[in-house]
Amino acid sequence: MLVSKITENDLTDELIDRLLFEGIEDTGENTDCIIVLGSIKASRYRVPVAVDAYRNKRAGKILLSGGAIREFPDGSFIEAEHMYRKALELGVPKEDIILEKGSKNTVENILCTMVELQRHFYLDRIKKVLLVTAEYHMRRSLAIARYLFPKHIEIIPHPAKDDNTNRDNWMLSEKGTERARNEALNIVTYVRNGVFPDFEI
Repeated sequence: MLVSKITENDLTDELIDRLLFEGIEDTGENTDCIIVLGSIKASRYRVPVAVDAYRNKRAGKILLSGGAIREFPDGSFIEAEHMYRKALELGVPKEDIILEKGSKNTVENILCTMVELQRHFYLDRIKKVLLVTAEYHMRRSLAIARYLFPKHIEIIPHPAKDDNTNRDNWMLSEKGTERARNEALNIVTYVRNGVFPDFEI
C-alpha cells in the first residue's frame, strides 16, 4: 500500500507497526558525525544513546539540533542547550559538541543541521552520519534526512528507546497508542504535502 493512500480508518496495530518500525536497522558502522534531534525528553532518552555511540568511537563529534524553547524540570532552555548540558554531564568534551539552535520542527532540524555540517566539516567531506531520535520518530526523520541531504551522504538510524513508544510496547498503553497513531498520521500528511516522496509499506 502506498503511504499516501492510507486513511485514519486503515491504521490497524499491524499497519502502524510496519509504518513506524519495519526495516529500520542500525548497521553498526562508524560515521563522521552523530546528529541528535531535540525534544522535551531528548536529554533523558536520546543524548545518552548518542554519548554511548560517541564513546564507542562511532563518530568524533555530536551535533545537537533543536531551537524550540521548552520548560524543563530544571528551567526554561532551548532544546539544544539542554541537551548540551546533559552531554557535558555525561563526559563529552565541549569541543566535540556542535549546537544547532535555529530549528523548530523535524524538517528544520534536518535543514539547519546541514548548515552546521557545512560550517564544521564541509558537506562534500561527509560520507555518513548517525541519526539519533526516538524509535517511533525515526521513520519520518530518516525519510526527511534521506530526501534532503546530498545523495552522497548515508544516513544511518540509531533509535533511542523511551518509556512507552517503542516497537515492543507502544500498543500496551493509551498514551503509547495515541503517540504512535499520531506519528503514523504525520508520515501520511508529510507524504501528501510533498515533504518527502511516497513509498510502499
